[in-house]
Amino acid sequence: GSVPVKVDSIKPLDRTHVLASLSPFDRDLYINYHKGIHIDHYRVSPTSEWTLEKRFSKNECSETKDIGIRDVRCDNDHICLSIMQQDDLKWRLDLMSRDMVRVRRGVPMDHGENQHKFFSMLIPLQDQRWLFVNWFTNQLWIVDQQGKTRLVKETKIKNIRNISISTDTSYMAIRTEKPSALKIYKLD
Repeated sequence: GSVPVKVDSIKPLDRTHVLASLSPFDRDLYINYHKGIHIDHYRVSPTSEWTLEKRFSKNECSETKDIGIRDVRCDNDHICLSIMQQDDLKWRLDLMSRDMVRVRRGVPMDHGENQHKFFSMLIPLQDQRWLFVNWFTNQLWIVDQQGKTRLVKETKIKNIRNISISTDTSYMAIRTEKPSALKIYKLD
């Protein structure tokens, strides 16, 4: 069997910026720092040694006019980045190859509160679909294989704090705050 990697053996080279998100992809790990200052791509060896493969600058992963990147997530084929645009503060999901080359530019969805409140959640679903949560508007979006966006629920689910998706992606459990609750929804 494989030996679990100790968390204390992962020491990001950049400790000056707040870690925003991370996502594994086989033996690779992508770490995004607050507002996508840069994304670090690490590879773990069979002996659990971590090496920095590449540091991608914000400009390599997004457009010059973008405010920044919030989430980096991986599915079996691609990396998805949630990006806030500068001109209208709208979020979009860009699909990237493993080496951070943009495969598809996302369609703008709804907007964030402002450029300093940079909160969202991105969850990979099966079949190259993605679930995006805008914590400002409390809206849930699904982006399909072709990049088309649609709202999951027309009625807003307020104060979302966490979401877990069933293994067959047919249901989602949503934890809310104020009031504190756990609600289950069919994901269609």
